[in-house]
Amino acid sequence: MKVTSSDIKNSFGKYLRLCSMEPIYITKNGEVIAKLMNHTEEDEIIENSGNLRQIFDVDGTLNKLYDPQRVNEAIEAYNMSRMKMTYDEFKSMNESSQHRYEYIDGEVYMLASPNVYHQRLVSRLHITMDQYLTGKPCDVFESPFDVTLLRRGNEKFTNIVQPDLLVICNWKEDTDSSGRYQGIPRLLVEVLSPGNTQKEMFTKLDLYRDSGVEEYWLVDPLKGNAIIYRFAEYAIVETEVFSGDVACESMIYKGLTFKVLE
Repeated sequence: MKVTSSDIKNSFGKYLRLCSMEPIYITKNGEVIAKLMNHTEEDEIIENSGNLRQIFDVDGTLNKLYDPQRVNEAIEAYNMSRMKMTYDEFKSMNESSQHRYEYIDGEVYMLASPNVYHQRLVSRLHITMDQYLTGKPCDVFESPFDVTLLRRGNEKFTNIVQPDLLVICNWKEDTDSSGRYQGIPRLLVEVLSPGNTQKEMFTKLDLYRDSGVEEYWLVDPLKGNAIIYRFAEYAIVETEVFSGDVACESMIYKGLTFKVLE
């Protein structure tokens, strides 16, 4: 992310939080002049020594020699930590950011740009679901679309996600004055990408089960398979796995079918 030095002065706290997710490049007169990035939790004292730097532990023991540029690159590539913040802090950041984020159980996930396989499958599914729902009191919507989910209806456990596709019914009644949807979708679809498999398969599955959603589709365009979950009373009550040329069929919308490999 690139921001101007004026933006840094005016909103330093916000960008200090954001640098835990991605490096912040600070510009002046259109040129990058500095980089704000996260630091490891280890207490260390850095001492210059030519092109290399010596890192000392708190007790003064030499820890290791390293090339700063190589270490910074490694930290950026391997940083698996996620930012933790309150719901209000996340809302403030999310409303002013140019990037897309999800907020699940107090942790922030930045959404990467989807690849062509992901987008092609989402587009095909959107068309199929829209044709099926024509004339019914429900509609299909496509990301970016913020969905607010409460675990078991408890506002202390507020989450914001952006599923790839969602089916919602009577959405006008559940839309507030600012145009934000506040209801619970009946059906959610997540299309897997190589970088987000674990989140969709475990983190989101548990959240959707615990939030009153009725059905969840998890589709993998590269492997050509799909798993459909049906929830009731905050539990998984039915699961079906589809692969290859076998048509997937919704459990709550009979007749809504789709082939992943087509």
